[in-house]
Amino acid sequence: MKIVFWGKGLRSYYCLEKLVELKCDIVLVVGQDNDKRDEYSVLSLADKYNLKSINPANPNDVEIENLLKTFKADLFVLGGYGYIVKQNIIDIPKIMCINLHAGKLPQYRGSSPLNWALINEEPTFTLSIIKVDAGVDTGDIVIERTFGISINDTIQDLHNTANEQFSLMLLEVVKQIEDNSYVLAPQDNSQKSYYPLRFPDDGFILWDMFTSRQVHNYIRALTEPYPCAFTYFEGRRVNLLSSELYDNPYFGEPGRIYLKSKRGLLVCAKDRCLWIKDAILLDTGERLFDVVRRYDKLSTVREALVINQNFVNTK
Repeated sequence: MKIVFWGKGLRSYYCLEKLVELKCDIVLVVGQDNDKRDEYSVLSLADKYNLKSINPANPNDVEIENLLKTFKADLFVLGGYGYIVKQNIIDIPKIMCINLHAGKLPQYRGSSPLNWALINEEPTFTLSIIKVDAGVDTGDIVIERTFGISINDTIQDLHNTANEQFSLMLLEVVKQIEDNSYVLAPQDNSQKSYYPLRFPDDGFILWDMFTSRQVHNYIRALTEPYPCAFTYFEGRRVNLLSSELYDNPYFGEPGRIYLKSKRGLLVCAKDRCLWIKDAILLDTGERLFDVVRRYDKLSTVREALVINQNFVNTK
């Protein structure tokens, strides 16, 4: 079975590597034009194994369409590919085009499903492989697997699971397609939801607007290698790297730092306090713990309004 593999990033790299190890017939690797071609680039992997590769700026261009047709592929695999392919490309392979989606469907259609699952404090997350159609994550489900999420799992933990499991799931699907034993399950559109692309500024924490659990969920969902949830201290941006919920009922004013200990900084949110275990000042790289004192204050809406009112009164 001839396969054209599309992808970018670590998950894509692992999937392609597994297909190559099992001597699948990879006739072409399609990367993205913005791929850095580093150690874990699918384009670098293609070079290593002497696989043909391209990295078009527009995968739907008529020249690319005509080129893809020359390979007479049976299957297209989208494994972490970031650009949307249109119907003229989807229709090229003889059997189908499949996509690896790191979210439960149809509830988590769209972008950044793993981040959203943590923000929403889901108890589980689901990895899905679907047959691609003209919609966004609307195709029939070929296979799905569900995994538990603990309250302190971070986005890196979920990615580690996805990177490991997707390659195994993909091999299972490829075998089913070769044997013609696969089963397509239509999505239940009555349960559909869509999540949009996230932006770095979406991680801004205002302590009187978020509960302690919301703060914790944002921090673990957006921690490195993502841009991080963040707040401000004396006008300086603070990236929030890790946190821990506090079982003891400790209350106070939102944004106020009440304790410094080996556990970190005890900061009050909208409802109660939680531990900020690690945070850094973006401008200098200093740990917030080493800079602040007990009773110092982090960003709140109330603080912003007071500062603005004082500014108006001095004019």
